[in-house]
Amino acid sequence: MTTELKNINELVKEVYNGTIYAVKNIIPFDPSVGSPQLINPPLSVNFGVMIGFTGGLKGELVLKSDQDFISKIGESMFGMPVSGDMLESFAGELGNMIAGSLSTYLAEKDIRTDITHPTVLQGDAQLSGFKRALLVEVKYQDDNVLSVHLLLNL
Repeated sequence: MTTELKNINELVKEVYNGTIYAVKNIIPFDPSVGSPQLINPPLSVNFGVMIGFTGGLKGELVLKSDQDFISKIGESMFGMPVSGDMLESFAGELGNMIAGSLSTYLAEKDIRTDITHPTVLQGDAQLSGFKRALLVEVKYQDDNVLSVHLLLNL
């Protein structure tokens, strides 16, 4: 294994571990975390949020779920239902919290990153143009799923 490939594999491992750490710490429900899977473009998103990473990690974190589950997360965190414009705003903030937690985790591993502002995705968004993509399905009770996509430009 070349040194460059080993470094990429180590980075992907740390990003994966940090993402799971962040999701478990931010979302107040008990998850069942699936195994990581490689995916190919395009990535279809009906509802979700995308946060970009720059610095030691270049790529995007895409959190994809349905509006009802994102609303349940918001209600659990803030004690009131979120819908409409408030749901869109909360989805962006949820992405910020998870990406910020991931960035902090990576900094503890000497991987310096910055995050961009969140982009809320709605409708039939198709994302492509990434080199590597990992998907981790995080399952919660009542068949709720948060699909975590790491689109890496390594």
